[in-house]
Amino acid sequence: MAEAQAARNQLEALRIDRSAHPRRRRLRRWLVPAVLLFLILVAVVLGIARRAPTVRVAEVREARPGEQQTELSAAGYVASKRRSIIAPLVPGRLVEVTVEEGDAVKQGQVLARLDDRDARVALLRAEAELRSAQARLAGAEAQALNAERTAIRTQRLAQGGAVAPAQLQDAEAANRTASAERRAVEAQLGAARRSVEAARLQLAHTVVRAPFAGTVARKLADEGAVLAPAALEQENLGGIVELVDLQALEVQAEVSEEQLSRIEPGQPALIFLDAFPDRVFRAKTGTVRPAIDRSKATAQVKVEFLTPPDGALPDMGAKVSFLSQEVPPEELDGEEEDLRVPASAVVSVAGRPAVWVVKDGRLEHQPVRVGERREEEVVLEEGPPAGTQVVLAPDPRLRDGRRVKVQTEGG
Repeated sequence: MAEAQAARNQLEALRIDRSAHPRRRRLRRWLVPAVLLFLILVAVVLGIARRAPTVRVAEVREARPGEQQTELSAAGYVASKRRSIIAPLVPGRLVEVTVEEGDAVKQGQVLARLDDRDARVALLRAEAELRSAQARLAGAEAQALNAERTAIRTQRLAQGGAVAPAQLQDAEAANRTASAERRAVEAQLGAARRSVEAARLQLAHTVVRAPFAGTVARKLADEGAVLAPAALEQENLGGIVELVDLQALEVQAEVSEEQLSRIEPGQPALIFLDAFPDRVFRAKTGTVRPAIDRSKATAQVKVEFLTPPDGALPDMGAKVSFLSQEVPPEELDGEEEDLRVPASAVVSVAGRPAVWVVKDGRLEHQPVRVGERREEEVVLEEGPPAGTQVVLAPDPRLRDGRRVKVQTEGG
């Protein structure tokens, strides 16, 4: 019995207790999602920490000459006071274009020729009609002279009773008829002369000449093109070349209607061309177009160059500074200009004024020495060069070497 009981005890000891398995399974079921959730949260936190923040930047800029005297600034484009599409006055086929784009031409210079065969034939026909009218006039004048003499002679004979009154009346009627015929032929001769003049003018119109001295900006047609008389609706219809007077350039600037009261004719101005950022051109305010663009609420102001701007071309972008007074020439000729940055870009780093500079997508703080404040900007007496990107209103948590995304001011 004792042995049997011992054997049962050993079997009981070897039996697996299955009552604990459900708890372990429940623990395992919750543990795995918890670990995955923890890993996801860690990844999100690390991603946020490593993500490059976006910063607004502006560039260090050089102050333009005359900024102290600037009342108003406006943008516009260079235009020529004389700019025309040159087209023939008569229809025809183009047989020759004597100029190319970029050629300088004089007033009256031949630009192109049309096929003139029809015009020459018309002139020859008109000249023949003129000669015929001249011959008819010679005959009419002879007849009129003869009729006049016959009438005078018959009148004398009638006074002596040598001819009947009826014969005198016939002579006087013949004289009047001959005189009327002569006047009619004279009128025909005048018309024939006008026809010759018109034919010669038509022939002259087959040669297209420059109406003013200028430069060929565009060539619009080549030999063989059939041209209409003149452009009425479409700019290039019948055009051969576009001629521009580069000695009569101006800037057409757009000024908002609220600012028009600050501008008056003859007001001094400065022009800055986008194509020549290192040059400044003296100018004066011309006329204000007496119309408002309703869609933009602006008016066009014409600004005249005081001296011809070498190298300037129509449609170049331009900036205009309307001045309260003339700028001394020495200020325009100065080689160095003040460097300026928005005031919000200057902060204190380690107790010193500095700016955060963006280089290759990373931050770097750079100490500066600040001068006077001018409106929303400050003058940098020492600091980064012009064109350097600096952070506007930087976050105090920014650190050197931090990678950032750049958003330009106004972007």
